Amino acid sequence: MLRPNGAAPPRVLFLLFAIGGLGLLGTLGTFAWMASSWGMGGMMGSDHMGGMMGGGRDASGDPSRQGTAAETVTIQDFAFSPGNLQVPIGARVTWTNQDSAPHSATANGGAWDTGVLRQGKSATITFTTSGTFDYYCTVHPNMKARLVVQ
Repeated sequence: MLRPNGAAPPRVLFLLFAIGGLGLLGTLGTFAWMASSWGMGGMMGSDHMGGMMGGGRDASGDPSRQGTAAETVTIQDFAFSPGNLQVPIGARVTWTNQDSAPHSATANGGAWDTGVLRQGKSATITFTTSGTFDYYCTVHPNMKARLVVQ
């Protein structure tokens, strides 16, 4: 297919250019699809995208709720509920994740940690000493709450 002077005929060059262009367009098209999916939350639920973008609510200033020796904190809509809980010494507090995104409950300073909880999973911690524990989600640090043990 080469010409006597060693040059490729115009049709071959055009075909090579077209094929190469498709590869570039394919790559650009894939990138554009990924970017639009990420930007619009198409690849993940919108609640997960909100959390990844710094979402979450600081519920530590919510009105304090007096709890019992067995309490559950629900993690839902990127917030802890109740967000400001008071329990007696010896209380067992269970955190249950109802969001599709993973979450944790981790005391500032690391005194305790539920570990990362997937949707529907729970972790329970028994509090044997008094104290005020501000805590947050390690995956979504804007999610904050307070636990008072007395």
